[in-house]
Amino acid sequence: MATRITAHGCEVSLSSRNRAEMLAERWPRFDPAVMDVSFVFRQEGRSRTVEAIVSRQRRQAVVARGEGPDFRVALDELDDHVKRILKRDRSRRKDFRQTPSGVQS
Repeated sequence: MATRITAHGCEVSLSSRNRAEMLAERWPRFDPAVMDVSFVFRQEGRSRTVEAIVSRQRRQAVVARGEGPDFRVALDELDDHVKRILKRDRSRRKDFRQTPSGVQS
């Protein structure tokens, strides 16, 4: 899976880059339609933000953001947001495909 990492106004350490790539490799477990992920690292004063754009096949892209005092905390927050969105979307699609109870075929 393709992973792009961009830094705006900051230097991103190798450990943060590796962590971002590791997270991107885990997200297809929650939605197999994930095609590629773009990370944007930003530093605004003392705050660090990481934004992820998760492209999926035949579905709307997921955009999430994490913020914290360092990039590791921001990536952890971002991971929680993306997983929550992917799980919720997948469960909605599964619920929609199920037949209503009481209907016989």
